[in-house]
Amino acid sequence: MEQESISVGKFDFNTHQFLIPTKKIDDTQTLEAFKKSEACNELLSFIAALTQSVQNSRMTETPITENLKPLYNYLETLENWVDEIPPIHQPMRFGNKAYRTWLDKVSQEADTMLLNMYKIDGFQNALAELKGYLLDSFGSYERLDYGTGHELNFVVFLLCLFKLKLYKPDDFKALINKVFQRYLTLMRKIQLIYVLEPAGSHGVWGLDDYQHLAFLFGASQLMKNESYLPESIHSDSSLTKDFDDFMYFGCIRFIKQVKKGVPFGESSPMLNDISAVPSWEKVTTGMMKMFQAEVISKLPVIKHLKFGSLLHFN
Repeated sequence: MEQESISVGKFDFNTHQFLIPTKKIDDTQTLEAFKKSEACNELLSFIAALTQSVQNSRMTETPITENLKPLYNYLETLENWVDEIPPIHQPMRFGNKAYRTWLDKVSQEADTMLLNMYKIDGFQNALAELKGYLLDSFGSYERLDYGTGHELNFVVFLLCLFKLKLYKPDDFKALINKVFQRYLTLMRKIQLIYVLEPAGSHGVWGLDDYQHLAFLFGASQLMKNESYLPESIHSDSSLTKDFDDFMYFGCIRFIKQVKKGVPFGESSPMLNDISAVPSWEKVTTGMMKMFQAEVISKLPVIKHLKFGSLLHFN
């Protein structure tokens, strides 16, 4: 890809002081400081803008912008590597150790892959900071788990690319409907093949074992759509026919696949209750509030978030 096609803005990669992201939230005091910080406000504003960008939209009808094709194709490559690194035979049910082999490969190739995606003068200076978020978005190498904190890291990675002026607000819709959906597809495959432990899960009393933002973006896609109500998740034909169009239906379909044979009201009581909410507008608002309460405000989740020069917090 030519440099001009990806360089949508002017960012000086040669003079900016990039930082390797580090953890800074370690107790309730620093958590409360973070919640009042510019970094938190910036992150929530970005998520709100992404959510708004996909209102009343279908993923299959969203064209992928030229700027996003390298990132989309990169995620596809990572999925192909899962096929090349099958699970090993081991006694433990959760956390197949072949996952570490896959993540080692992702880590070893990250610099080369990112430099090929963004052929911009000085981009190599940003690699260490960007990789801090990208690699943390695929789960924990040490704990062999994956959850909402890792999902958040992928969105922080997207925020960093946006702040580097590699994308613009016009790209937001495709960023969610194409790129984030591709990321979800990859992570579902990883969960099925390597069976990662749910990180920080509340069990059946949580929203989902692995994702949260996917439900927020998915609910927004269904806003103002008169063909579907929140109760439509109980229609198997909707899930089978429309999971490619609507992220929310894809999430529910995946839960039903993984927890086959368990009544939905038992496996996912919270999502079951949400299906009684009268409108997708209310679901979207509720999902955003719940994200702030269950991800941003929960120390066991947010203490793993790292900060550098692009998402900066003192």
